[in-house]
Amino acid sequence: MSETTIPSEEIAKDFLRVLERVERKGESAVIVRDGKRVATLSPLPAPALTCAELADRWPNLERLAPDEADAFADDLEHARHRLPPVRPAWD
Repeated sequence: MSETTIPSEEIAKDFLRVLERVERKGESAVIVRDGKRVATLSPLPAPALTCAELADRWPNLERLAPDEADAFADDLEHARHRLPPVRPAWD
């Protein structure tokens, strides 16, 4: 993502144009006053997918190769064995 330095005077005069660049182009704007960096205006991350959106995309997601899937499963099993046993909250 690119970053643009913008004087505070320009922000005051043309905030909507700067906001448009941040929103549409994904650029961060570093606001400078008297030669000092004072703030950053950055785009927010994209929202997470809903369950319905994920379900729609699921058939088209890239699949792991069999050896990668086996290695991933082994990693998960190893991690499970390293976790402490689950204790009821009331113990």
